Amino acid sequence: MKILLIDDSELILSELSLLLNQTEKISRIFKAHDGEEGIRQTMLNKPDVIILDLQMPRMDGFTFLRWLMANHPVPVMVFSSIGTDENIFKAMEIGAVDFIPKPENYITGEFAEHFKEKLSAVIHASLPLKTGSVRQRQPSETAAPSRSQDVESHFEILVIGASTGGPTAIQRILEDIQSFVTIPIVVCQHMPRSFTGVFANRLNMLLELTVKEAENGESPENQTVYIVPGDKHLEFQDKVFRLLQPNLNDRYIPSVDRIMETAAASFGEKTLAVVLTGMGTDGSVGIRSVHDAGGTILAESQDSSVVYGMPKAAATTGLVHHQLPLDVMGGKIISLFFDGKPK
Repeated sequence: MKILLIDDSELILSELSLLLNQTEKISRIFKAHDGEEGIRQTMLNKPDVIILDLQMPRMDGFTFLRWLMANHPVPVMVFSSIGTDENIFKAMEIGAVDFIPKPENYITGEFAEHFKEKLSAVIHASLPLKTGSVRQRQPSETAAPSRSQDVESHFEILVIGASTGGPTAIQRILEDIQSFVTIPIVVCQHMPRSFTGVFANRLNMLLELTVKEAENGESPENQTVYIVPGDKHLEFQDKVFRLLQPNLNDRYIPSVDRIMETAAASFGEKTLAVVLTGMGTDGSVGIRSVHDAGGTILAESQDSSVVYGMPKAAATTGLVHHQLPLDVMGGKIISLFFDGKPK
């Protein structure tokens, strides 16, 4: 495994190199101080994974990333300052797989473990250039009636869970279904607290739907997408949001399992659950509750998953009703939404 580090800070390059030298399966580490040098290193050494800063002299990370996706697409993890939150999502639209904010202090301790976990997900990422799925749209394969038609949906809640590669996949699905699906949508994306608000604001500007962070005590409303805050768990209690503090030993924050379990308890067979790309197994327990309550479960197929971890774990249970690539997932959700009888 060959890794290219691109950052204008020599200190960052040195600290990351020390971390990577402690990581198994990494044979070579190359360095570049800006995008132009990154292009030369990429052409010369053909890295398997790239860790990329966005703000650099001469050629910034965005310009480099556009060149990379067009000429030598490989998984990219953005490593940038917290002050560039909005830029993170722009980079993921261009083709980056995941991101990790730069720490304020030296790269040590708890950050090192978090970094290695993120890097492991990126190393296992797939790139049939579907990271650009928001841009490289395929025509929908499922025709659906317009929202103006007087049709009653079978479902009352749509819950979507994702991790690595999720922001782009979530945006794609919401763009596909926004003109048809009117029920509340709850999105659980594994993401730091400082980014979930930016993610919600960005989607709110891009979509016809209202998108916001979920708040404690809210009752979900139609035509609204709720993003779970990155440092809380969300549960349904009598169809009302309850935001809870995580425990120290919780592996996934926020937890897709907890949302789906409590959604099933509140909405029963009227729950539609979707498990998208991501590393780990979050969601594979929660879908059992959805299944037992008579709800419907979809999972992203390996064909379009950036990391086929969460959807694979869900599919392995044998409880998933439909496993589909991202470009037809929206169409299936729409067809299921209109599966009820007209009023």
